[in-house]
Amino acid sequence: MAKKKSEFDDAPKVKINKKNLKNAARILVYFKPFRKKYYLGLVFLLLTSLTALLFPMLLGRLVDSAKAAFISNINRSALFLLILFGAQAVFSFFRVYLFVYVTENTLALLRQATYTHLIKLPMNYFSQHRVGELNSRISSDITMLQDTFTTTVAEFLRQLIMIVGGIAFLAYTSFKLTLVMLAIVPVVAVLAVFFGRYIRKMSKETQDEVAASNTIVEETMQGIANVKAFANEFFEIG
Repeated sequence: MAKKKSEFDDAPKVKINKKNLKNAARILVYFKPFRKKYYLGLVFLLLTSLTALLFPMLLGRLVDSAKAAFISNINRSALFLLILFGAQAVFSFFRVYLFVYVTENTLALLRQATYTHLIKLPMNYFSQHRVGELNSRISSDITMLQDTFTTTVAEFLRQLIMIVGGIAFLAYTSFKLTLVMLAIVPVVAVLAVFFGRYIRKMSKETQDEVAASNTIVEETMQGIANVKAFANEFFEIG
């Protein structure tokens, strides 16, 4: 059975080049008023990552002290762990709060700018694009940026710090073990590339399907009188 062709299949394929990167960087204009809070959030992100790196070291000291039956060292290590957990909770709270605050306000400005631009376009544009599609682009597409700012960028930076710091701590502990761990990196990187391409393809297809379904819902509700007049409820449901 042939796969149904989506109305968005004819859309031009986006390639990563200087022009597209420049266009993508235009979003930073909406981010600029909140950049100080975002930079502060990056500081808390760094502190959260550092506390996560210290946890294995303190836990190892606790285990060593337990094996040696040094009660004073056990109490000291346990106290340090409690302090570390408390600090990590505080750092994580402010990191999430600041990132969400910046992201929500940035997207609010972006939605307002997008709506302002659309409503000023000539009638010819609206005759070529359906209302449901435009509504989906304002809501669903911009919402995707929310995950980018709050989760993707933050996790990328956090994991980068964890990798660099982890390798440094591991190299300090055992250089041979570090080499063994690094040997599997090329294999994981190759798998990540193929998996990433697959996820990107699925993400685009999902985004297009959401836009198409929103178009149907929008036009059905706007023309509900016509749907009822011709008894087309089950046709629209299908």
